[in-house]
Amino acid sequence: MTTNVRTFLRHFTTFKAKARRGERVRILDREGEFIFAAATPRKSLLGAARGKMEIRGDLTKPTLGRRGWKPSL
Repeated sequence: MTTNVRTFLRHFTTFKAKARRGERVRILDREGEFIFAAATPRKSLLGAARGKMEIRGDLTKPTLGRRGWKPSL
């Protein structure tokens, strides 16, 4: 669906509902074109961190010895 900025702002709730249903809304402006679409949230922490962090080594084993760990309050 294609619209202009003024109509988009006036009927934002309608366009938001369309985006939730999977439609993409194209908003035309003097300077260019914008696309309004719903983003699906990631369901797991690992999925949200994919591509942003790197795990090296085996995390199932302790990384410090008993004397290396000194918790403080």
